[in-house]
Amino acid sequence: MSTEAPADRIVDRAAAHATPALIAVRDRLLVALAFSSGIYEAICFLSFGKVFTGFQTGNIVFLGLGAAGTRPPFGPDPVRVVTSLVAFAAGAALAVRILKAFDGDKEVEDDNVFEVWPRRVSITLVAALVVQVGFLAVWMAVPPSNDVSNILIGLNAFAMGMQMNAIRSLHVPGISTTAETATVISWISGIATWSLKAPAARRLTGVLVSTAVGAIVGDWLLSHAHTYAPVLPALVIALVIEIASVSLKQEPPLLASDNNLED
Repeated sequence: MSTEAPADRIVDRAAAHATPALIAVRDRLLVALAFSSGIYEAICFLSFGKVFTGFQTGNIVFLGLGAAGTRPPFGPDPVRVVTSLVAFAAGAALAVRILKAFDGDKEVEDDNVFEVWPRRVSITLVAALVVQVGFLAVWMAVPPSNDVSNILIGLNAFAMGMQMNAIRSLHVPGISTTAETATVISWISGIATWSLKAPAARRLTGVLVSTAVGAIVGDWLLSHAHTYAPVLPALVIALVIEIASVSLKQEPPLLASDNNLED
């Protein structure tokens, strides 16, 4: 058996770059996920005592406030903050195990993308969606209480952690669909240096705007359709998974080295 196959595979993949059309579909799905995250974040922040389930930087600040002695109503319940942090970390860790190959700090420009949406990204999002369906079931069926609120925070944060690493594994520069600090930095830096290409500018702007719009929608749903508020973001995630499975399904490139592996 040849041991030189990995190097051959890298060369052979050069003809398998993703098309601009596939990149555009991927970017729209990222915007949709950011929209759903905005809804979930608004629902949880407004319903559970001002605790984030995706934006963990904010929770770390809240944790510091709790350590300094700040308590409700002036700050969030430290128990809920810790619940969110721990659940988010657990979800992110599970996502890494599902994704297998993971290098979240690596960024890949559009021109160098081979596989737009690996199958394991959809698998991870399906697992996150199952957790969000659990969140919806508890939200709709169980009367609110302190313990129920902690459970709901944990479920949503766990799913957000899974989604975060699923999208990080795509290596899209500056993009996260659960917290947009890096997205804001990339957007502002690109504008300041005139370095943003049109697709990247649309992608970054779309994610930022859709997150804000999602928060507006989440606030509206809590006021006008409280019981069914988490239905919409779950449907959006399901739609993203379905579209990705159909529109972003790529046949693996024919690799010359595959024949050598059989020798």
